[in-house]
Amino acid sequence: MRLLIDTQVFIWLINEDARLGATTLKALQDTSNEVFISYFSFFEMTIKASIGKLDFDSSVMDDLPKMGIGLIAPSNSTLQKYAVFNPDNKDPFDNILATVAITEKCTFITSDPKILAISVRSLSLLDATK
Repeated sequence: MRLLIDTQVFIWLINEDARLGATTLKALQDTSNEVFISYFSFFEMTIKASIGKLDFDSSVMDDLPKMGIGLIAPSNSTLQKYAVFNPDNKDPFDNILATVAITEKCTFITSDPKILAISVRSLSLLDATK
């Protein structure tokens, strides 16, 4: 299975946060699964760090291969398919990450209730707290 982790899930993962659920940890540790993070997540973390909302060092990107996490770079296909999937959530990062999950055929692991509320046939979601 191909898994895309949300920005918050990545933060929890690198901080060994107890909010990550057992099912999620099992999926992330299963070596038969491919785990990815989007470049857009690093863009989001950089922005949040610049305004003081997050302590983030971009050098963690160098550690992705050691962590068994692949990096998905922006693609024209993703940009063309961008959509607002939940009218109650116009957050551009939430929507672009959902679009990445769809275009890259990944199950999207997130704890965000506004993302988890998306009901789009081509989007597979996993609640990170489970």
